[in-house]
Amino acid sequence: MKISKDKILILLVCVLAIPTFFRMLRPGIYSMQDPHVFRLYEFDKCIKDFQIPCRWSPDSAHGYGEPLFNFYTRVPFIVGEAFHLIGFQIIDSTKIAFALSLVFSAITMFTLGKYLWKNNNSALLSAILYIYAPYRALDVWVRAALPEAWAFVFFPLIILFALKFMDGGKKINLFYLSLCLSMLILTHNLSLFMFIPTLAIFLAFKIFESKSYKRIFPMAISAIGAVALSSYYLLPVIFETKFINLDSTIQGYFDFRGHFAGFSQLLFSRYWGYGASLFGPDDRLSLSVGQVQWIIPILGIILLTFSKKSEVKDAVVLTILGWFALFLTHNKSAQVWEHIKPMWYLQFPWRFLSIATFCFSLAGGAMALVFARFKYITWVILGVVIATNLSFFREDLWFKISDKEQFSGAKWEEQQASSIGDYWPVFAKTIPVLQATKNALSDEGFVGKEIGKTTNKASYIVNLDKESEVQFPIAYFPGWIASVNSNRTNTYPTGEFGLVTAKLPEGENQNIVLNFTNTPIRTTGNLISLVSIAVFGLLFKKHA
Repeated sequence: MKISKDKILILLVCVLAIPTFFRMLRPGIYSMQDPHVFRLYEFDKCIKDFQIPCRWSPDSAHGYGEPLFNFYTRVPFIVGEAFHLIGFQIIDSTKIAFALSLVFSAITMFTLGKYLWKNNNSALLSAILYIYAPYRALDVWVRAALPEAWAFVFFPLIILFALKFMDGGKKINLFYLSLCLSMLILTHNLSLFMFIPTLAIFLAFKIFESKSYKRIFPMAISAIGAVALSSYYLLPVIFETKFINLDSTIQGYFDFRGHFAGFSQLLFSRYWGYGASLFGPDDRLSLSVGQVQWIIPILGIILLTFSKKSEVKDAVVLTILGWFALFLTHNKSAQVWEHIKPMWYLQFPWRFLSIATFCFSLAGGAMALVFARFKYITWVILGVVIATNLSFFREDLWFKISDKEQFSGAKWEEQQASSIGDYWPVFAKTIPVLQATKNALSDEGFVGKEIGKTTNKASYIVNLDKESEVQFPIAYFPGWIASVNSNRTNTYPTGEFGLVTAKLPEGENQNIVLNFTNTPIRTTGNLISLVSIAVFGLLFKKHA
């Protein structure tokens, strides 16, 4: 059977990506700044309890629980869960999810580069620039920012299907565009927020260049379709964020004003560390866009201009967009940040390195067009890209542990306390610092004990000698309801931690069941998404 050249090149891209994650291919897990191993563990519990879509994380916040997945990403954990369900450990499934973010983003950038530049070497160069950027190593090996790592998979696909629709008008590409936009929403909404200006400006340039103005309306409808598909996640994010202490994520350490990158850090520094982003210039991690990543597009534009290549315009626009993204990482852009409050929730202006990496990598591929007759030069450039960045793709600390050790003892309690303030409900006066008990309490003290708990349900046996207000060790959030011997009663928050509370009647051995249910907003979002999936399925079948 003859294998096409494109498939061989994609296989080559996958092989060249291996060094970026090769060190993961051994037992254990590396040190991570973000607690995604714990989050995958919680997501797995949701799936096995049929809490679908997953919204509540019962072990977060020292065991009091938080509505983590009501507001947080889904797609990367679905990928990790798929591997866990077929037998891999949670820690191994997490590593696989990180590795696939690198491999798939290489493939999607290669595919976009091939379509835009119409040249295999250009596509290969763009793909390698993309995955061997320092910021990619930072996301995977230092921050362990799994959602942001997966956002890189969808940036190229969104541009690709938009361009394909503009060029050919095939409706099937609108469906793919909607799907990829919704995947980015469900992967990392902050990345979508950063990506929208780049997407809009580049597509506006291509529409103006091709005079294909009639394509604007269908693509706008496609974007609306993406919102509909992801409504089960978006509507709670929009309407229920008021129930969590979101402002705590933009105050103190997380104030964007303390996390701008310096000119030297962005362009020239070779420093590599595994620490934190600090106020001032002495950060303990790399904030570089990569020397070859920004130099190659500039050289490419110069050479393309002298060679009188028409592709120079695309390269120029992409490079300008990359430099604008870099500008937003620098304190000279502070006025922009001050006037656009939604940007504050990005917390770290250097997150725009993701957009700069995308733009520079795609633009950089154009340089290979100049060396179409001297392909070995492109291969030399590829070697330089890999050689200058490969050392960044490695761990700080390696822990030779299994799931059993990861999710027990002090290490388990440490994970339960991670990122506690991000999704802590507003009904509390303070954040807990000690593990939750399993006791139900009234003004009289202990009145009952937990007899069973899942991700969205908890059962207690309660004894009361008079009607009393009983508090349960679960953080209150809209959706929690109580049943007393199968009779429903309302719940509300009380106490310094804003715990689920209900007024219960006198009685011995009362069976109290707490259920985390959908609010009208969540139900509406679920229905819109289900109807959208059905409609998309029918339309896709018609136009495929």
